[in-house]
Amino acid sequence: MNPSNSQQRLQRTWWIAVIYCLCILSGGFLIFKSDWQNLYGLQGIFQATIITAYILILLRIGMPLNYHPRQKVLQSNLGYGTWITITRAMLIAILAGYLFQPWPHSRIFPGRLSWTPGILYLAASFLDYLDGRVARAHQYETRLGAFLDINLDALGLLIAPLLAVCYGQLPYAYLSVGAAYYLLVFGIWLRKKYSKPVFEIKPRRSARIIAGYQMGFVGIALLPVISPAITKGAAYIFMIPLLAGFAKDWLVASGYRNLN
Repeated sequence: MNPSNSQQRLQRTWWIAVIYCLCILSGGFLIFKSDWQNLYGLQGIFQATIITAYILILLRIGMPLNYHPRQKVLQSNLGYGTWITITRAMLIAILAGYLFQPWPHSRIFPGRLSWTPGILYLAASFLDYLDGRVARAHQYETRLGAFLDINLDALGLLIAPLLAVCYGQLPYAYLSVGAAYYLLVFGIWLRKKYSKPVFEIKPRRSARIIAGYQMGFVGIALLPVISPAITKGAAYIFMIPLLAGFAKDWLVASGYRNLN
């Protein structure tokens, strides 16, 4: 297919993704309406809308990467795996609507709606596991999928721990988990800005495993089942491997681990 035709089809696909995300966001509005009174509901909608806009911007920026890593032929359609990734992104957007507000509750179903944030993030974590498997099964792996995956992992590990800290389920120190990726990106940007060498960080399978454990742990911490004394203690055990991995990546990117 002509590259220009592929680009045009991808632009139309992006608008389809916009409509798809807005439909999911509308479902989120219903959740917020049932969870809180008007003031909190409006705040939740506003926060979720901001994150949705960020997700759509990421998708737009990444569209030129919609090709297989080894073929580099622009695909005109998004694969099933990428659509699952977009769905995961919207679950994170809805989760962001709970930030800086009390743990949700309901007079009709006492305590049940308090499970919503944890279920949302655990569902997003499961889709993170599923999207890659689906993409590989359909032989539709793309750089776009990888680009979205790493950015959404970082976004989820920024929003979910912040929410758990607000609920008193995790210590403030755990916020470093959410900040680690963005600090690494900022550090690399600074090195490039001042014309300092930046070395390639090769993907580590262990990093994916550690990130998966973080997601599962934070998702469980957001459920009203484990006392803060336990989750706060376990947080330090979970965060050390992840932070050590980012420190290693920084040493690689800055060249310190390449010195003999």
